[in-house]
Amino acid sequence: MDVTNLLADLVKLPSINPMGRVLPEELIFENRVTDYMEKFFKNMGARTQRTKIMPGRENLVAFLDPPGNPSRTILFEAHQDTVPIDGMIIDPFGAKIESGKLYGRGACDVKGGMASMASAFSKIFKAKKSGMPQLVMACTIDEEHGFQGIQNIVNQSWIKSKDPKSVWAVVAEPTRLHIVNAHKGAVRWDLQCKGVSCHSSTPEKGKNAIYNMAKVMPFVEEYAKFLSALPGHPRLGAASLSCGTIRGGTSVNTVPDFCAVQVDRRLLPGETPDAAVRHFRDWLGAKCPGIPFEVTDPWLAAPALGDEFSPLLVDALGKCIKAKTGNLQVDAEPYGTDAASLCEALIPAVVFGPGSISQAHTKDEWIEIEQLKLAEEILYDFVVSQAA
Repeated sequence: MDVTNLLADLVKLPSINPMGRVLPEELIFENRVTDYMEKFFKNMGARTQRTKIMPGRENLVAFLDPPGNPSRTILFEAHQDTVPIDGMIIDPFGAKIESGKLYGRGACDVKGGMASMASAFSKIFKAKKSGMPQLVMACTIDEEHGFQGIQNIVNQSWIKSKDPKSVWAVVAEPTRLHIVNAHKGAVRWDLQCKGVSCHSSTPEKGKNAIYNMAKVMPFVEEYAKFLSALPGHPRLGAASLSCGTIRGGTSVNTVPDFCAVQVDRRLLPGETPDAAVRHFRDWLGAKCPGIPFEVTDPWLAAPALGDEFSPLLVDALGKCIKAKTGNLQVDAEPYGTDAASLCEALIPAVVFGPGSISQAHTKDEWIEIEQLKLAEEILYDFVVSQAA
């Protein structure tokens, strides 16, 4: 199947990650994409494996096992989920093609990369022969919210039984056909303040949790500034902290007994999520004596991607990129990806794919079809170049 048609089919299949929200059942979760991709791989004769992670949410892995005993495994990984469609000004599932672009939710992030990988996989499968590396493609869940899909992959027996150095991983994200070999990680937790509720006509009888949070927040902002002033990574810059949501109270005529803020902390290579949470908790405790607050354990923890494990992979993939495009750029990015979980398992991993991150999650998300085709060709050449 042509890579453009494959992407159009994928975009037409809603796979929204609800991220804790209540959304229509016909739009959420990855099961429709999983079913489609399973048929795609089985129709070519590939061995597949489905693993249930949560209800309606399964990882799918396809294997290309060449004759002989391959010394290397190359893993293609792409997530099946997308962000929600709020505010979109195009048909999110229409897969409209216009002026060399394909439009729709996930077209750029990251069904475009998935289509390029799967199309390359199909062509390599037809050409498989002794001496080629084993090729594995993992279609994972939950990258946009909790990274649960990739964390299951790194614990599968088929990958844990291998020497990590014998596995190279390419993770699909919109990188403009550049290689990303370093990026920040993320850890997220809740900052909570409690109070005592009562009727708002007698507020003196209660303790207002929102007022308590208001006393704490200036110190949170001070901590964010303190963090950004610390010495940073030579390529990624400083660590950062941001507060993204706040919630509290039940009604306007009730003094609230609870208020919570969600905190997002971006990690640098070498930092651990637990240490980042602990440092924030201790720092805030020293600044806010007497103000009742609680810092929860993290509900998301994704490490940063360091570049120390992947120089040989960068060189091999980079040669194929340069041969097709005439140019090679290796970047470090502030966002996080599934590649970090592979790196944490000591598997050399880089991020690569068609499209630009500036088009991801947008109201009119699109991808250039020409980049889809170039990514497919580059990935094909990369795997074939590793044949003995």
